[in-house]
Amino acid sequence: MPATVTLGAGGALQPLTRAGGQPMAQSSTDSRATSRVREITEGFGKGHDVAKYFADDAEYSVLPLGQLHQGKEQIKALFQVFYHDAFSPASAEVKSVVADSEAGIGVLEFVFKGKHVGPQLGFPATNKDVELPMVAIFEIDHELIRKARLYFDAAAFMRQLGM
Repeated sequence: MPATVTLGAGGALQPLTRAGGQPMAQSSTDSRATSRVREITEGFGKGHDVAKYFADDAEYSVLPLGQLHQGKEQIKALFQVFYHDAFSPASAEVKSVVADSEAGIGVLEFVFKGKHVGPQLGFPATNKDVELPMVAIFEIDHELIRKARLYFDAAAFMRQLGM
């Protein structure tokens, strides 16, 4: 079920609720899920074996670019390009994480940072620094990502590359 956030008097955030107004459970399981999403993201840029975080049949959609990467090998190749070959050094600065173990979902806000040092999307290296806000939504089952959707401003990305 979808969750909603509402503002109370004076603009204060109210607890997350499910459709129908039922409060979402806040438990140690959610803390574990939140920690797992953070660990996964921070691992991307640190040379961790990205494949270990994904189910064998996982899908990773880079929606602004119309890309769908299927299976651990394609996903691993995506992160190799993004965090090592095309951008180096590269990192993901986590801004916020929300996860619900019961719903099997994690939402991550982060800033991708890197220097464009290798070809990507058919463009040669520009040696320009990129700092791009991104949001990723993960569908998680048994602590493995089954589906991921990445959102960012593709026009801002191209501008920062000097295109």
